[in-house]
Amino acid sequence: MPRRPTPQAIRTLLTVAGERIAGSLPPRWRSSVEARTTDGGIVRFLAPDGRSADVRAVVRKRLDTRAAGQIAVDEPTVVIADWLSPRTRSILEESGLSYADTTGNVFVALDEPGLAIRAIGAANDPEPRREPKVNLRGPRAWAVERTLAEVLPPYGLTELSTALDVDAGYLSRLLTGLADELLIERQPRQPIERVDWEAMIRQIASTYRLPDDNETSTWVATAGPEQFLRDLSSSRARRWAVTGSFAANRIVSVAPPTIAVVYTDDPERLAGTLRLLPTRTGGNVVTALPYDDIVFDRTWERDGLTFASLCQVAVDCLTGFGRMPQEGEALLDWMRKRAPKWQAPSLSEPAALP
Repeated sequence: MPRRPTPQAIRTLLTVAGERIAGSLPPRWRSSVEARTTDGGIVRFLAPDGRSADVRAVVRKRLDTRAAGQIAVDEPTVVIADWLSPRTRSILEESGLSYADTTGNVFVALDEPGLAIRAIGAANDPEPRREPKVNLRGPRAWAVERTLAEVLPPYGLTELSTALDVDAGYLSRLLTGLADELLIERQPRQPIERVDWEAMIRQIASTYRLPDDNETSTWVATAGPEQFLRDLSSSRARRWAVTGSFAANRIVSVAPPTIAVVYTDDPERLAGTLRLLPTRTGGNVVTALPYDDIVFDRTWERDGLTFASLCQVAVDCLTGFGRMPQEGEALLDWMRKRAPKWQAPSLSEPAALP
């Protein structure tokens, strides 16, 4: 029986992604497409010393996160698609799969001959599909996602809707989208069973930015940010919570913090109470009118100061300025090693003190 021909779309994707792989290899390494099948083919990698490896290629025009988690891993495999989202790429890596897309996102890891390459292509789909898809970004979504990251399941839709005062219909659609991205595990019409809290934090950080998604103002504390925080701890300022470097530094130390970031309901009043001077550049205090009141949930206290929740601090650092992203990564590492001790046991209970 004659072998079925390889569809032209598969051939094109395999050729273009194969070129992306070849262009990402170290000097004197080579790769080539050695065979084509109805759903992929074989990519051969040739090391400078003559050793080679044939790797199965699985080609998909479109590959979403849920489908990525269902690809069998029984031999070295490189998954090829038109475009792979950051979350889909993460799932493929966690499953031990290599990947390449036509925009230049490439990751290949081989044991024999030893090879590890990574290249970055498009972060956003250059040809997004037109069908409606639930939006995982925006203040309401971030509030739900942060709650899921810092509260241990199980809990159901009704509990979440009541606790967060979020419309149940919207919440249902959001949870479906999060399940499709493998950020949560939940059977239809059943409570959430598992949350990938770190991936959830990174999901928030992919669409949120501390300086952009809060109304921020920059100030100068003439006695320095440390004295500003001491004065803040003894002041009668209304609701506030410290985030950013000074919050992360209470848990992990990367470098001496230089800018204090504080969420507050009334930035002007707080600045006036603590005699801050307005400035556009060179400030050492940033006040933030928050994107949502969730920033004041599950706070913790130390040294007379109130700090935003660990998840909020992590997200703010990851999306902040200066050294804050490194501080965010260090805080995530601390959280990873100690989970679930820092998470709240239920929606109605506070998180444990870090």
